[in-house]
Amino acid sequence: MKNFWDNLFFRRTAPDTAWPAGKRTAYHICRIALLVCAGLCMGLALLLLAIGPYSKRALVDYLLHWQTLLLNTIPPALLALLFYGITGRAWSAFLLGGGISLGFSLGNYYKLQFRDDPLYFEDMLILREAKAMASGDHYALFVDWRIVTVLLCLVLGAVLLLLLAPGKLRGWGRRLGASLAALALGGMLAPVYLSGDIYQATQNFAHLNQWSATQNYISHGFWYPFLHSISDFVETPPGGYDKKAAAERLASYPDADIPADRKISVIGLMREAYVDFSLYDVPGLDVSGYDLYHRLEEESYTGDLVTNIFAGGTVDTERCFLTGNYQLRNFRGNANSYVWYFRQQGYAVEGSHPYYQWFYNRLNINGYLGFEKYRYLEGDYETMTQAVYPEDAVLLPEIYDDLQARLAEGQPCFSFSVNVQSHGPYATWDTGAAEYLTGENYSAACKNAVNAYMTTIMETDRQLAALLDRLREDPNPIVLVTFGDHLPWMGDGNVFYDEMGVDVDAGTDEGYYRHYTTRYLIWANDAAKAVIGRDVRGEGPAISPCYLMNLLFDQLGWEGPGFMQAMDEMMEVFPIVSTTGRTMTDGVLDERVPEERQALYREFQYLQHYWRNEFLYKRVMEQ
Repeated sequence: MKNFWDNLFFRRTAPDTAWPAGKRTAYHICRIALLVCAGLCMGLALLLLAIGPYSKRALVDYLLHWQTLLLNTIPPALLALLFYGITGRAWSAFLLGGGISLGFSLGNYYKLQFRDDPLYFEDMLILREAKAMASGDHYALFVDWRIVTVLLCLVLGAVLLLLLAPGKLRGWGRRLGASLAALALGGMLAPVYLSGDIYQATQNFAHLNQWSATQNYISHGFWYPFLHSISDFVETPPGGYDKKAAAERLASYPDADIPADRKISVIGLMREAYVDFSLYDVPGLDVSGYDLYHRLEEESYTGDLVTNIFAGGTVDTERCFLTGNYQLRNFRGNANSYVWYFRQQGYAVEGSHPYYQWFYNRLNINGYLGFEKYRYLEGDYETMTQAVYPEDAVLLPEIYDDLQARLAEGQPCFSFSVNVQSHGPYATWDTGAAEYLTGENYSAACKNAVNAYMTTIMETDRQLAALLDRLREDPNPIVLVTFGDHLPWMGDGNVFYDEMGVDVDAGTDEGYYRHYTTRYLIWANDAAKAVIGRDVRGEGPAISPCYLMNLLFDQLGWEGPGFMQAMDEMMEVFPIVSTTGRTMTDGVLDERVPEERQALYREFQYLQHYWRNEFLYKRVMEQ
């Protein structure tokens, strides 16, 4: 029996050089084949985690589509082959490659469970904040049957390889060859993983919703969409793009200065996860607290803001507003923004975010976007409060005082801040918060979370009203624009939305709007209205965040930089342009731009790409 075992699996019982050449070749081929098969099986097991909290029927859909299976199982196999060259042992190579694959898959699994948001390649740049968020009280890591199953597969695979493919690959030439083979195969497959056409062709929405960015991702598995997201990290020009032609087209819109007698200071405030639940007719929900905000809306210019994100990804809305981009680039250096334009016009540009400066890399990126001064938690707001998420009762008075300091120096100011008090997730236990949601049909966790959420945003409404009271009496012309970044987290898998009967299924037009829509508000004090020469009031259009600055400038009677002028024309035709697969063209929301508007939409994409990638404010930066 022992001889049979040795002969069948080429178990090493003698020095490698003592074997016949044929046996040595077969031995190495067999070990590599077993290792690759084990890696493919590990990739298959990891698909258990890829679906997150969504329907298990999606697993069957994976099995029915061989392209999806291959594209998700090949990466773990290549990792195992790569480590085979490093360690020389099949079992340890599988354990390392499979362990890394499991680590990434777990990150995606937890992110889906907690935030309904998958793992993208660019998330690797913000691991620090991910770790900080995961270590908080609200995100308790757990182990369930799926995780246990995949862990057992990892251990079982390593044990089987130890038994069936023992021994060590000797010779640096062979080991280097194994690693180089893995890298070469990865390089050959890179165009497949990055191809947008292939990605679209492999979509499968039998049991998932194509209009949900998260479910679109899940429809492809995990490893495949994760690697494909590199194509977003490293931006490629749209088809037919001509840099020179785009530059000439943008140059046809010369920058317009803000007239000296019309320089009005601007306060921008993005509110974390603000949503008006009074719009949804939730049974048992006391929405009387929204009356204060509704009164503010009556004296403002307001409308719907259709974002790219849901329950997470705060900086997408923030940076689309500041830059005019409808999709974000990877900010690794100075980038065009309306902040730079304000600096060019002699404005002081500053702001606050009373949270860690490394969160979403704001410390660096806010500098890239042109801010001269920005205040964070470290050494600043942490000295004013003990709260984990500093209160708006602290933040908003500081915003006003900072503005007054700049005005006292004789400079108009563009101030942009992001609050954090209402950051989710919200406590599912009884915190003693006021009762806003009541009724026997709701779980205790749902009521507690909604009560905690409503308590925080109502406090912000009161602080916002107090700020506007101060601005009303201010002799300086000041306008305020405030908006929400996305809808709030409401239970893992949106379970609390379901309990409240709030349909956030993005598969229909109504559900899509509800899934992605928050509100914006533009308010001006009397001194500003006197400069503008008219009231700032009424209902504005539903737009994407990239156009919100356009609306602000229009209300103030400013033309703005050339890029904004070009986008003014695009906004008339494409008021909603998103990264979720839908565009509004001439009032119709659809996944396809009509043929008669394709040429204009391509021009929109060309101008956007040029603006994102060619920094135009070098002189301002050098001053």
